[in-house]
Amino acid sequence: MIYLNFVWHMHQPYYGDDIAKKTKMPWVFLHAIKDYYDMPYIVSRYDGIKATFNLVPSLLVQIKKYSNGTANDELLEVVKEDVELLTSKDIEKLEEYLFLSNEANLIQPLWRYNELYVKYLKAHKSLKEFSCEEIVDAEVLFLLSWCGNYLKTNNNLIKSLLYQGANFSHKQKNDLINELILFCGKIIEFYKELALEGKIELSTTPFYHPIAPLLLDINSAKEANPYTTLPNIDCDFIDCITSQVEDAISYFYDAFGFYPKGFWPAEGSVSLKALELFSQNKISWIGTDEEILYKSIDNTDKSILYENYKDIQNNITLFFRDKVLSDLIGFEYSKQNPKDAVKDFILRLKKISLEKASNSIVSVILDGENAWEFYTNNGLEFFETLYGELQNNANFIQTILPSEFESLNFPVNDIKHIASGSWIDGNFDIWIGKKQKNKAWELLCQTKKDYIQHSVDLLTFKQSAIKNEFMIALGSDWFWWYDDDHFTLQKRSFDNLFRLHLANIYTLMGKDIPQNIIQPIVFENEFSSSNNSAMHKTTSQNDENSQFRYCKLTKKWVLFSPNRAKRPNNFLNKSDNNIEGNICPFDVGNEYLTPTEIERIGDSSSWKTRVVPNLYNVLSIDTESIGRKDDYFDVFNGFGAHEVIIETPNHKKTMFDYDLNEFVDYLTICQNRIKSLQNDTRLKYVSLFKNSGSLAGASQSHDHSQLIAIPFVPSDIEEEINYKKEYYHQFKRGLLDDLVYEEKKYEKNFIFENESFVCYAPYASKFPYEVKIVAKEKIATIMEFDDTTMVHLGQSLKLIFTKYKESLGEFSFNMIFKNHPYENYSKDSQEYFRFCINIYPRLNGIAGFELDSGIFLNSVLPSDVANKLRNL
Repeated sequence: MIYLNFVWHMHQPYYGDDIAKKTKMPWVFLHAIKDYYDMPYIVSRYDGIKATFNLVPSLLVQIKKYSNGTANDELLEVVKEDVELLTSKDIEKLEEYLFLSNEANLIQPLWRYNELYVKYLKAHKSLKEFSCEEIVDAEVLFLLSWCGNYLKTNNNLIKSLLYQGANFSHKQKNDLINELILFCGKIIEFYKELALEGKIELSTTPFYHPIAPLLLDINSAKEANPYTTLPNIDCDFIDCITSQVEDAISYFYDAFGFYPKGFWPAEGSVSLKALELFSQNKISWIGTDEEILYKSIDNTDKSILYENYKDIQNNITLFFRDKVLSDLIGFEYSKQNPKDAVKDFILRLKKISLEKASNSIVSVILDGENAWEFYTNNGLEFFETLYGELQNNANFIQTILPSEFESLNFPVNDIKHIASGSWIDGNFDIWIGKKQKNKAWELLCQTKKDYIQHSVDLLTFKQSAIKNEFMIALGSDWFWWYDDDHFTLQKRSFDNLFRLHLANIYTLMGKDIPQNIIQPIVFENEFSSSNNSAMHKTTSQNDENSQFRYCKLTKKWVLFSPNRAKRPNNFLNKSDNNIEGNICPFDVGNEYLTPTEIERIGDSSSWKTRVVPNLYNVLSIDTESIGRKDDYFDVFNGFGAHEVIIETPNHKKTMFDYDLNEFVDYLTICQNRIKSLQNDTRLKYVSLFKNSGSLAGASQSHDHSQLIAIPFVPSDIEEEINYKKEYYHQFKRGLLDDLVYEEKKYEKNFIFENESFVCYAPYASKFPYEVKIVAKEKIATIMEFDDTTMVHLGQSLKLIFTKYKESLGEFSFNMIFKNHPYENYSKDSQEYFRFCINIYPRLNGIAGFELDSGIFLNSVLPSDVANKLRNL
């Protein structure tokens, strides 16, 4: 039996300025009307389905403020105003937020909202061209777009406004706001009602979501990663985390009438001292990540994940989240049809059940609010399908609450040592170790020391207010956004909020605010260099240390580019795509986030495919091609071209679903770029390739390809050319032509062909499901294609990816275009060199034997691959 433990984590940072009695950002309110009620409501509709909701006290405080009318949300205050009375500052606030929503799932479904969004973009994200009536419509539609499915189907006012669609009045707008405020008052009571029924369990987190291990001992950062650079501080925060744990439990009891049994520590962060603290406060279970388990017991066998683990000394049961299953829901299934996504999820559970002879506990723990705007209809169809299929498979899957688990009498594995770390990479590097993060820690220490110095003279109520401000400043979210780990257009707003809480402490003490707290940590436009954006200020090479180095041992070149280490990574273990304000630079409408466009197909507002310089370029066309050689080493500087081909404006569309026109546009722009770069006679070779999916080395989930042109022919390519030339001189036939002939004659590996191309699974495939698409005619490079050939190749790619998807679903892969190098290219090249495309599915990894011997281990015979794909 699979016992499935769902834990949905509900959290937002504290956005309030308690001195000004204002709420600075609206995200608690927006998620309250969209997610906080809907998530437990969907669970409540399915018999036999249970789930745990982790409610952070700082979130509960803010929901309560909205419900009792004391939130004073700055955005809502502006929205309530008569638009004819708005100031320029009010308009700026509206410009920041009114369209800061998921375009595909929140904006486009509302025709008038989408119409206004296009106008907003054309005006360079300004409302200056909007009439008063259009601003009112935008305000109302913004609020409606954030309404969850419960409100859309059960609230008469919201249903009528959605039906009306446009031309809203000022009164309707304020009626809507009042209705939504009333709705916020139902949320906490609904959780309590379901928890008392035993339908859900409620757990919590230290009050303001701090990283507990770091507050208990800053050196835990080095325990998790010895290479982490610690901030220069000489104070500790043990009293702060102790207070946050105690206050969280106390507030939880006041809100729900019972004590929490479990914690999801902020970011799944744990350490031995943290477990001891939780145990002292009678917490009986916690959740964290599977990487912590592997580090704790020095064993990375996935099968051990599904067993019962307990810190017997501290009497705490530990639930280790299945990273793959959790992150598939959080980041990947939104891109799939709900039925396909749920089918994959159930199959993965079935595989666990079959591989484990005994019962298994599978913990799926993730953000319970930020992912759903990336799903169609806020994930409703996904959850209805998921919970329905779990009911249908009750013979081997049962959802369970953590507090029920002990009664199942699983054999207990005693965790005698818990490794320090979090759910991200098993360390704390997201929150400490880089320049801005460490600066924030140093300001915290400075503020604490100043407070201690002056605290004796302060009245009790001021000491309490100061303590609260300091606790807020210790929250994890401020550190999340510092430096280049994550991207948001509101990076400065988060910095301002962090420093505001420290500044408030000095205000409460009656002291001047230090200049280093007034001064921003994040400066204006600094987000342009964020590693998870594609901002670009110059077309010059980003890293002047890029260089080619020649290895005399292997007789091959190696390209060093330290700048590439800064690339974004928004795949399974990253959550930044699911956080407000975070946008994909490759999406239509976000063209300003990329380097200056090189070429596109289509017009500027409805382009089909476009090419830009790679922000994290390994080479630059603007530097000189200079090499040097001494008695020991050969070095070439980083001259060359590095471009990104953004294949589609649609973030969710992948090559598995492209239509023929999309393939032809993609191939055409590839051809154009290769032809254009040939005009630079310094360039000798161009590599055109696609890395799709994290297992294939992609760092952006939006489908794209890359093109790298370099000033010499790599040794492997040179050897391949020479071998093909020798073969031609001996037999007067092209080598690849003969191989294609043999594969067709052999038949077993043949998949399909059309007028211009043949597709087969190579006899000696390196990778499972590898295929090769080869030109039938004497074509050496894509530069020689005419329109008909281009269409035929588009048809071939469409057919093979359709077959792939039907056979395997979507997966990571590398696709390599094999063109003749620029160097020594001529009409004669067509005799011995044949254009082809190699597709390498990355269904498994490359291990030590392959790296050592150069011999690849392939678990699937090409004849089996061809037979399966041929018959689809």
